[in-house]
Amino acid sequence: MSDITLWLPESRTVIHQALGKGAEEAAELTKILARCLIQGLDASDQKTGVPNLSALADELADMEATIEWLFELLPLDVDTHNSRAGRKLDGFRRWKAMLEAHAHG
Repeated sequence: MSDITLWLPESRTVIHQALGKGAEEAAELTKILARCLIQGLDASDQKTGVPNLSALADELADMEATIEWLFELLPLDVDTHNSRAGRKLDGFRRWKAMLEAHAHG
């Protein structure tokens, strides 16, 4: 049995392009997240002078729009998405409380 399988690109043009745009926007968000970690939220891009926090807000908005667009285009279960997102957000909030308790402990 072979570990090699035939992979073909997504054949629907709009879906193909939307997935590519999602990957591009995710990469841009990853880049500014890393810059914020390395330089801090209060630093600015040395070339453009744009504050890291402003750039982060822009990339988060771009990613949010991309996610909404993908949910419009793809046959995804929005109810499942909403309940999963709600559980994830609740977990993040509990984690934040744990981190704060640890910092003050």
